[in-house]
Amino acid sequence: MDGNRQKSENWLDPVINARITCHEITWIRSGTFHSMPVHGGLFFHSAPRSGTMLHTHDFSEILLVSSGKVIHRVNGEKQYLSVGNLCFLRPDDLHGFAPDPDSEKCEIVMLDFDLELFLSLSAFFENDAFLHQLTAPVLPPCFKLDMNSTSSLYARILKLNRPQELPMLRKIKLKNLLGELFARFFIDESNLLTESQIPDWIENLCSEMRKEENLLAGFPRMRKLACRTPQHLCKYFKKFLGRSPTDFLNELRVNYSAHLLTDSNEEVTVIADKLRFQSLSRFYHLFRQYYGISPVAYRKLHQGKQRV
Repeated sequence: MDGNRQKSENWLDPVINARITCHEITWIRSGTFHSMPVHGGLFFHSAPRSGTMLHTHDFSEILLVSSGKVIHRVNGEKQYLSVGNLCFLRPDDLHGFAPDPDSEKCEIVMLDFDLELFLSLSAFFENDAFLHQLTAPVLPPCFKLDMNSTSSLYARILKLNRPQELPMLRKIKLKNLLGELFARFFIDESNLLTESQIPDWIENLCSEMRKEENLLAGFPRMRKLACRTPQHLCKYFKKFLGRSPTDFLNELRVNYSAHLLTDSNEEVTVIADKLRFQSLSRFYHLFRQYYGISPVAYRKLHQGKQRV
């Protein structure tokens, strides 16, 4: 992910004119960018919190955030991405990544493809009007998928990397997937949901709830700031963010608890009570969902890293 401009001849598979990779980024407080490639197009990156190098491509790229959160720095602006965000990058989009305050790591699946595939899509659609919707905005178009759609797309993209399949068959499946994606997001207006269409009151509410005093006050504070009924909140969060207000708050609370476990000496029970989890067992259950280990194990792991 380094370099000022990525070249297709150095990156794309010349047989299918595309490449699929999966990148897990762990943000480190000190040190330089380090990348470790693994078989199957998987890369593990350790990146400084200053962010990755800004770069462009001479090919197109589709990004799918499959876990965590990340700040997408693109064309001088910022896109705050989380699980389910799908971005369509154009060749000259200058972009890179920076850490989201609430997430120490993220995973991004990248589907890169040669520009000639656009020509085949235009021929397939018998219309190139979809290109205007793709290229007109200053920021690359970005959409939000629900969890089921995210998991399904994630699996379909990675299956295209199966080495046992003939290259021609992989290319056919790739073109079929690209056709579906562009038809859904740039032709079928009923499914069009860009970040700019998310109501300002939801964006403002999410921003306010990330503040410590509001997060600790929980859902009652959320209702007060929104000035809307719980039913209204739930309906619009599901529609525009693909999750409930409770799910949103739980993610904020778990991420904040990880910060307290690392940077404070407060007991686990105190942290659970402070963040208003229903019970200690509920706290442990949610924490394992997001981090894969218990709060106690997480604290020991990060204390060990700090001593090294």
